[in-house]
Amino acid sequence: MSIIHTELIKGIELYQKNQYQLAQAKFKYVLSKDHSSLIAHRYLTEIALIEGTAKNHIAPLIACMAAHPASSELSYTLGMCYQQARELPLAVAQYRHALEMFLDTPPIHSYKQQPKVEFDTKIHEALLWKTLALLRQENIKSFATAGSLLGIIREGAILPFDKDIDIGVDWGQMEQAITLLKSQGWHEHMRSYDLINPRCFAHPDGVTLDICGFGVDTANQQTICGLWMSDIPFEWNRITQYPTLNLVEKTTPFGNVWHLAQPELILSALYGDWQTPDPLFDTILCAKNIRSFSLLTQCFVYSRLYKLCLMSEWGKLKHILNQLTFFDNNDELIKKLTDKAESMPT
Repeated sequence: MSIIHTELIKGIELYQKNQYQLAQAKFKYVLSKDHSSLIAHRYLTEIALIEGTAKNHIAPLIACMAAHPASSELSYTLGMCYQQARELPLAVAQYRHALEMFLDTPPIHSYKQQPKVEFDTKIHEALLWKTLALLRQENIKSFATAGSLLGIIREGAILPFDKDIDIGVDWGQMEQAITLLKSQGWHEHMRSYDLINPRCFAHPDGVTLDICGFGVDTANQQTICGLWMSDIPFEWNRITQYPTLNLVEKTTPFGNVWHLAQPELILSALYGDWQTPDPLFDTILCAKNIRSFSLLTQCFVYSRLYKLCLMSEWGKLKHILNQLTFFDNNDELIKKLTDKAESMPT
């Protein structure tokens, strides 16, 4: 085994242990000996994406792609860099290019989805109500939303297959809510994936929370939420539209909280048929109330479709493609993806 290969293996092992600085040193050593090492470039970029410095890796990735023109993974990684750098038109182009290359030349190795972390519904639900009660005490308009609301209304409890808790707040009180969460031991997770809405927080108990800001579009007085980035035109964001929100008080064992007066209206806007369980429903991609196929929406859609292809999740890919409503029926890429999904065993 060569020194370069040995250092690559060590770097990957350090990366998997979240020892990013040590891993960087290994990958930089590899690149000092082999400038076109695809694996070293990819892992260095993955670390940069975690640290928020991916913009610095755009030029090296473009150079590496010249040496590996058939690598869909490099194109996908470059797309993530452009997205973090807020160059969304370029990100969309790279994600689509990655899908095209995958369909033409699938990678030799497929990737397996990480096993889901065990979800303790009692701990999550207790923390949901405690947090809502705390926000209520500070007069911060807040309520259970998204998957948390769906579980409470449809099942009477947090959904067992959910991965976090979801709380909506008045957009104008977002910073106040964040300050309060931090005072209670919550810390921001992964810089909220470069979004200003929602913000993602982790609790020492292992619970994660998406705090989603709901505001009013001054142009049409429409209640909106969604996935928003700073420093881009607002219409580039993934914007979701809702009926007017009205809150009432609800008594819980953890104190009084606010609750949506008509939760069914919100659930219908988001999920459509919310009363029929659908474990494969992907809220990010398939929410019924997405305003338009905006650039950030496209980034999330195409990057997620690529990951499903990479993991050979053909059944889920087919299910999601069938639910997406904003694709152009003449889009050749989507036609090819659909044909691929339908031709693969599930």
